[in-house]
Amino acid sequence: MIQFKNMLTKGMLMVLIFGTYALTGCGSADSDQTEPDPIPVTVQTAASITPQTAMSFPARVESNNEANLSTIVMGSITEMRVSVGDAVSRGQVIARVRDEQIQAQKQQLDAQMLQANAHLSNVERNYQRIKNLFEDDSATQKEMDDISAMYASAKANVAALEAGLKEVNEMLEYTVIRAPFSGVITQKFARSGDMAAPGHPLVTLSDPTDIKITSSVPERLINAVETGMDVSILIKAAGDELLPGTLTNISTAGDPMSRQFSVEARLSENETAPNLRAGMFAELFIETEASQALKVPESALVHRGQLTGLYTINEDNRLVLRWVQTGRKSAGQVEILSGLSAGETFVAEAKQELRQGTIIRTQ
Repeated sequence: MIQFKNMLTKGMLMVLIFGTYALTGCGSADSDQTEPDPIPVTVQTAASITPQTAMSFPARVESNNEANLSTIVMGSITEMRVSVGDAVSRGQVIARVRDEQIQAQKQQLDAQMLQANAHLSNVERNYQRIKNLFEDDSATQKEMDDISAMYASAKANVAALEAGLKEVNEMLEYTVIRAPFSGVITQKFARSGDMAAPGHPLVTLSDPTDIKITSSVPERLINAVETGMDVSILIKAAGDELLPGTLTNISTAGDPMSRQFSVEARLSENETAPNLRAGMFAELFIETEASQALKVPESALVHRGQLTGLYTINEDNRLVLRWVQTGRKSAGQVEILSGLSAGETFVAEAKQELRQGTIIRTQ
């Protein structure tokens, strides 16, 4: 029994000794652990900016000086001297319309004018003779009144014939269609032998040296543009280079059906695009201010599966991983839609891997 008690006492002493060593060892390990050195990082402060956004609109190259040539007389086309693509000079004859009937009317009026002038001359001589007699009291008042009426009627007849001749001569001018300015025939609607009708165009004449770009802007964006704004124009048929231009005209009334407003732009330097042709497709780029947004460098983002975040810094100078929602990317910058507020500091760049809760040191 005594031997058993001695063995129990020795066992308890052994437990106490091993426990003491264990506690001593643990204390030593804890005392050896130290806080790691802060990681150097580059930080930025999030700030709201108002970015410039470029809106693109389909457009068309048109001549600023363009005319649909037609006639006001009805008749068959006896000559059509041009084709699409022909260059013409101012005053050059484009087409002729049959004018025999108008020429016949002119001949009749010319003959009537000769008679009317001869009658007027005779009446005028009688008027002067009776007027002199009347002043000498050798003619009655009735004779004076009658000759005065005849004289006025003869003058009115001549004036009416002169007006008729003027109208006929003007009609004859419309039977010969001439170029009102130098340009190029871009469309042709009739040929020799076709019937010309008032208001129906025969050809379209455009001045290739005076170019404009036309487009339409929806009503929700019309207040974001104004005349005088700098724009960029892309005409792929003339090259892949963006051409500088200026917005020159904005329609004050929109199309009630499409709710689009017509706009016009002019190239800053026409000589930069010598291959421009009316009718070419173009794109009009207009830069406007968008709503305020937060943008951060794309290198600051951290990706974990489908999640995107970035590291912010708390009061203890430790890293906090913040999940964010991103928007558009441009020029190495990413728009932050949510998860980050203006004025908050975030890690823009680090030379080693970052972890949640790590102490950092800003550079």
